[in-house]
Amino acid sequence: LSRCVCPEGYSGDAGESCVACEAGTFKSFEGPGACLSCPGDGVSAEEGRSCACGAGHFFEDNVPMLSCSGESSESCPCTPSVGSNDGTLSFEADPSDWDWQSCASIIISGVAPRVTVTSLQVQNVQLYAYLDECDDVDCSSYQSVGSTSISSAGWEYQSSTRHLRVRFEWTTYVDSSAFGFLGNVVATWSTTSKAPECSPCEAGDYKNTTDAAGCTACPSNAVSAEGSTGLSSCVCPKGFSGDAGAEESCVACDVGTFKPLEGPGACL
Repeated sequence: LSRCVCPEGYSGDAGESCVACEAGTFKSFEGPGACLSCPGDGVSAEEGRSCACGAGHFFEDNVPMLSCSGESSESCPCTPSVGSNDGTLSFEADPSDWDWQSCASIIISGVAPRVTVTSLQVQNVQLYAYLDECDDVDCSSYQSVGSTSISSAGWEYQSSTRHLRVRFEWTTYVDSSAFGFLGNVVATWSTTSKAPECSPCEAGDYKNTTDAAGCTACPSNAVSAEGSTGLSSCVCPKGFSGDAGAEESCVACDVGTFKPLEGPGACL
């Protein structure tokens, strides 16, 4: 029974009946949890799995999530969770191998994600945390922060992006006759709560419908203002010919030609 979970658009905990989200509410993830109120006019979409947002805006559920990247092991587990603003990570490590050892990476998604080492037992071993600030939940686009050594409880890091990837690694630094132990490492993770919202399309995108769809990119090399509500908002910048509003790509002016104004037109 514990493997039975409520799908997206349905509230309820394990062992309980799953109830469809009421009009004006949503639940965007599978598992236990309540339906949340939609922002703005409160219009549900996709059978309670999302919310509708007006032209020029897309829906952000802001639901926090912990996901795993890489293989998890018995001594170093990673249990994904959705809908909770915080949680605890713990593992035991055996430093009887000179090679570097590591845990599966965890990805903390939410507003201002943070990881803190709250308990640490270490002897003749050095523990490190490798950190990446990511642009998406899969960390397919990220900025490496680098690694930092952790020698005592109380170490923490907070990301400036919505997604933080953390990987713990350790190595021994004594001769083979005196291996020490790393013992237990307990870390907590947390995110700041934020209500679901309809956010404006980014510059270079547009959306001309009221629904749960995302924003659409302007034609190649075209620009648009934040929150643009239609293709007509996309224009070719200075130095580029074409008519983006007619779904044409913007093409850079050839050597010896120019275009001094933003908008449709040819290079001179």
